[in-house]
Amino acid sequence: MAEMVEDILTLIGNAATQTVANPSGLVGAPPSPSSLSVTAANGMFHAVIQDNRPVLRGVTYFLEWSTTSNFAQPHVISLGPSREHWQFFGNQTLYFRAYSQYPTGDPSEPIYFGSQSSPTAVAGGGTLAGPTPQPSPGSGTAPTTGLQGGAGYGFVGNRGNVRLK
Repeated sequence: MAEMVEDILTLIGNAATQTVANPSGLVGAPPSPSSLSVTAANGMFHAVIQDNRPVLRGVTYFLEWSTTSNFAQPHVISLGPSREHWQFFGNQTLYFRAYSQYPTGDPSEPIYFGSQSSPTAVAGGGTLAGPTPQPSPGSGTAPTTGLQGGAGYGFVGNRGNVRLK
């Protein structure tokens, strides 16, 4: 009986490691990425996240952009395992931050292009203005108002009354 229980615990541990899960609770947040750089020309923006810290397979990176430096209603882009993103935003001035998250845990603290207290504005340049951004709907299990940035998959297991079948 003891060997069977030991085998079951080993199997649970293996499954938890391979799926970045914790059978007894949430997985801890990964460390924040090392740095974020953003360049732009002719309305095209290129963001690069450097992350030299140890992470587990399954880490997802998120990039957020905002028209305001306080990220009051940021737009979230899930990059999956990629650490770079190209996008045309037109001749707009935007602010950027990034963070990482495991699907079953909390997000890391965000890093900013510039600093948290003084994010660096990035001007797209060019002659095309690009579209006026619509309000952000948020991401994951965060409220759909878009007012909770830095949430990635979310801070809670579900939004509303959702049950797995």
